[in-house]
Amino acid sequence: MKPTIMMFEIALMVLLASAAFAQGLEITEIDVDVDYDEAYTYRIENRDRLNSASVPASNNSKISVDILPGSNVTFTVRVANTFTGEEPKIKGAFVTITIEDIDDGADLDETSLDVDLEPGDDFRADVRFPIPLDAKAATYNVRMEAEGEDRNETLYRTQLNQKLEVKKQSHDIRITKASLTSSVLGCDRKTKLTAEVMNMGSNAESQIGLEFKSASLGINSADRDIFLESSDEASEEEKIYVKSLSIELPSLFKAGTYSVLVNLYWKNFVLFDQKVVELVVRDCGKEIAQKPGEDEEPAPEEKEEASQETETSPEAMAPVSSIRIIKKMAVFKAPVTWMLILGAVLIAAIAYAIININIKKFK
Repeated sequence: MKPTIMMFEIALMVLLASAAFAQGLEITEIDVDVDYDEAYTYRIENRDRLNSASVPASNNSKISVDILPGSNVTFTVRVANTFTGEEPKIKGAFVTITIEDIDDGADLDETSLDVDLEPGDDFRADVRFPIPLDAKAATYNVRMEAEGEDRNETLYRTQLNQKLEVKKQSHDIRITKASLTSSVLGCDRKTKLTAEVMNMGSNAESQIGLEFKSASLGINSADRDIFLESSDEASEEEKIYVKSLSIELPSLFKAGTYSVLVNLYWKNFVLFDQKVVELVVRDCGKEIAQKPGEDEEPAPEEKEEASQETETSPEAMAPVSSIRIIKKMAVFKAPVTWMLILGAVLIAAIAYAIININIKKFK
């Protein structure tokens, strides 16, 4: 009997401790919003999706929104200090949300900023997740935790577990990367364009087309009949295709900004996704950007005059301070300057003579 009583007492103590542990801090509201970074064909189609919902703040509630691979999910969680009166104030309260096993078997977790909560106060925390492109169609556990402590370092904590479903479409191919090794060209007119596409749908695709196109740059390159396995069944190599194209422009190619279209086709002709890559071409020798505070380069005529002065003048070998003084003295060699000086001397002499005559008359 005694061991049984002891076990009962221990269990009761654990339950009471758990209740005290969570008391005072509570998750009261949960809202979920989804935004989609989707393929071109899904952006232009007229299709409604459930992209926002309020979720009951209780364990095992289903998060009823349409979540696709590559979408961004934002959880807005309201947390309250449920104590009444003046104490205790909960300091440094924050929210941590974890989506379990969604990233190739690994968890995704994010933590909000922390705030102080007076009794009866609450705050809203926004926690945002990018859903991995290769996330499998499945239901995942979402763990929401809020915690903080009072001035005596007593910890207050609460937790909810909810369910989030990632869905996949039958046909879903995307351009996941499109970039140039050098997006600004000067004297070196070589670069490389690379694009990566992925099959994120539940069906295998056997007629995928990937095209690079720019009439201004003379680019028209296409790969057809690409086969990619479905992302639920395939390895990384089987569901991804990479295309690269080396670009070399003539040295006299006109400077400007040029667009290259990266087009992805389903069934080789239905435009499914599109990215635009910008290439900037600058004149050879022209600075791409002038550094802050850097002096502008002299005009060609000024550079030539400075060069001739340096070659013919013996002062060219003198220190910089000496050269500056000599240049100031050289001003007096100009004819106009001498005429001004002589005129000033003549006026001064006339004025002096007039003053002397008036002094003599006065005497």
